[in-house]
Amino acid sequence: MSKKFSLFGIILMLAIVFMIGGCGEEQKEPVGPINKTTLTIQQDGEEVTCADEDPSSPVGIVPTFVDGNTPGENAYNVKIDPPVSGTYALGTGYVTISFSYGDCGEVMTWSVTDNIVIDHVYAKGSSEYNDYNYTGESPHPTTDGNIHCPIAGGSGKYADFSHVNFVFHYKLTVSKSADTEFTRAYDWTIAKEGDQTELTLSTGQTFTVNYDVTVDATYIDSDWKVTGTITIFNNTPLDAVITSISDVADGVTATVECALPYTLSAGLTLNCTYSADLADASAGTNTVTVVTSTPMVEGGTASENYAFGDPTTEIDECIDVTDDKYGALGTVCYTDLPKTFEYTLDIGPYDACGEHTFTNVASYVTTDDENDTDESGSAEWTVVITVPCAGGCTLTPGYWKTHSSYGPAPYDDTWALIGEDTPFFYSGQSYYAVLWTNPAGGNAYYILAHAYIAAELNKLNGANFSAAKEAFDAATALFNDPGNTPDYVAGLKGKKRAEWINLAVTLDEYNNGLIGPGHCSE
Repeated sequence: MSKKFSLFGIILMLAIVFMIGGCGEEQKEPVGPINKTTLTIQQDGEEVTCADEDPSSPVGIVPTFVDGNTPGENAYNVKIDPPVSGTYALGTGYVTISFSYGDCGEVMTWSVTDNIVIDHVYAKGSSEYNDYNYTGESPHPTTDGNIHCPIAGGSGKYADFSHVNFVFHYKLTVSKSADTEFTRAYDWTIAKEGDQTELTLSTGQTFTVNYDVTVDATYIDSDWKVTGTITIFNNTPLDAVITSISDVADGVTATVECALPYTLSAGLTLNCTYSADLADASAGTNTVTVVTSTPMVEGGTASENYAFGDPTTEIDECIDVTDDKYGALGTVCYTDLPKTFEYTLDIGPYDACGEHTFTNVASYVTTDDENDTDESGSAEWTVVITVPCAGGCTLTPGYWKTHSSYGPAPYDDTWALIGEDTPFFYSGQSYYAVLWTNPAGGNAYYILAHAYIAAELNKLNGANFSAAKEAFDAATALFNDPGNTPDYVAGLKGKKRAEWINLAVTLDEYNNGLIGPGHCSE
């Protein structure tokens, strides 16, 4: 009974004390326990909700609230106290921090050099801290923001930083190049065309034929590759054992040339080469992943985009073009296309009557360099020439005026039977000069002289002359008259002028093959 009484007495005393304490004071509504982790406050007339678990940005880490002090410092847990904006050493790397104030209070942003991996950030304020755990993030972030301490009591705002800890480990610095290469092989074609297929020539006559030789090419691409160098820099104080290097170009595993495992000493660099065979020329991304077995130094990754441009190896990209009658036409490369060679060849003279053929061949061969296959090709063109055996054929004044010893066309030696410089009757000019004199104002002397000289040369060249003989003899009589000078004949009118013109018409018909043996090709 004494124990029960004693307990009852204690309860009674407490009740009395409570009642005395409440005397004379206004009664209030009971207030529930305050949840300090999420509070809504008034900020510039607007409600702002702040919470311990407000995530970082941009990474989005939701912090874990921890009551008590942060874990003790060591080589991989660096404490910054006092927390002031600036750059601080994390082993052989650095972290840069900056502080600012927002609606909910003080926040921090951090960034690190590429040889540092952040595992945890401890944001300490008052007697508590927020733990930002980055160990599950891939790829590892190199910067983050909106780091804050827990809510300070019932203030509704984050506590100011008392210090901040960075828990980290090292990683290798990995970079790479990505170069494309492929082979382009060219396939060439050649075509040849002349402007004549058949000719009728007199003995001793030459004829100029115009030729076009056109070369073209197509190509096929193959052997697409992406190659390059993988560079691994150990910017840490520890030796790192590299156990694996994998390189992938859009799903294709590359061949990496590197002896593994490899111990990369602190401060040194390892260079490896790689090559990946691809199916086509599609652009892509090439990624290398380096793995280590060293606990505090992890490997790393690097990516590089690639795209194909010009071929790195070209096969048969240029050709040398020749003609068996003309000689070298020139060198053509694919970048020169389309390409047509234009040139002329003289056919004749032939001393024997009958049928003759003139065939010439244009050909190409790939230029002589280390990537050539000696590909070759050719095209030919044939002209059939007829030299009449009976009566020959005739040529116009236009032919004879250009085929003298003065050119410009090849020399026809029929001229030697007259002589270009021989005086032409009483004209005061040579045969050659008369033939080149324009019959200005319709001067009948020169109109008849042109037809007369051509007819005479055709006769000397072996053309049957019977159809022109009568007109030729009549014209000879006119030219033999000393009074018939060019100036005198220029003034003739009516029937007298018509006599000259009519003879010129007959001789012109002979020269053009309308009468007589027929016309030669010109």
